[in-house]
Amino acid sequence: MDTYILKIGGSSVTEKDNNKCKAKTDVIRCIATEIKKAKSERSFRLVVVHGAGPFGHKLVTDYGIKDGIRDEKDAEGFVRTHNSMEDLNKIFMDIFREEGLLGFPVQPSACIVQKGGKIERFDTSIVSKLLETSKDIIPILYGDMVIDSKLGASVVSGDAIVPHLAKKLKADRVLMGTDVDGIFTADPKLGRNARLIENISKSNFNEILRSTGEATNVDVTGGMRGKIMRIRDSLVGIPVVIFNITKEGHVYRALMGEKIRSTEIRL
Repeated sequence: MDTYILKIGGSSVTEKDNNKCKAKTDVIRCIATEIKKAKSERSFRLVVVHGAGPFGHKLVTDYGIKDGIRDEKDAEGFVRTHNSMEDLNKIFMDIFREEGLLGFPVQPSACIVQKGGKIERFDTSIVSKLLETSKDIIPILYGDMVIDSKLGASVVSGDAIVPHLAKKLKADRVLMGTDVDGIFTADPKLGRNARLIENISKSNFNEILRSTGEATNVDVTGGMRGKIMRIRDSLVGIPVVIFNITKEGHVYRALMGEKIRSTEIRL
């Protein structure tokens, strides 16, 4: 049975452009209904990892804790950021339950320890066991603040969690949902001349990386450049599809293996 990892970008399900801690519940519900439909038509295992959007990035920036915690104020920011991410995850859990899905939250701060902002230890055994228990259970992880052996605490992004899970679970495909159709030659939100790059391979990877800029809004995890760097470093051999998760039908079609407007990466 195939195992898929669906990364849901924070920009697609929160008011990230407005930097407000508000979830786009209509988008989350559409994602849930399409997962339900796909699961009713074919058998596969699914793990969901959702991003933070302002629920994480805004607080990290406001408290100035991107590079670790040093005092009581930073410690407050660490806890408040984690609390905020639990609030967002609760919205996902409630909607998934209402749509008849068996979402099961897996708290990253309880199974991940970082060192210098990079994952040092990640106990994925609970995720594996949940998938073994039933193909209908959907483990749901998220970007979070976690203990850091060097910095006290640091941000672990959903984009960093995905590669570790993909390798440990031997995922058949990683689906990365964003609020754009994939990777473009320029920012599609700023210029009409931006062209979608439909395929990325070893032969054109460096050229694509040079043309990819940083995120234009508040994001402490590196934006699109950070995503494709992690894919190069950690997801060699695993097909990756970057697509617009806010477009109706895309989640369903991606899970069914159908072609959609997207960027497909095979390295």
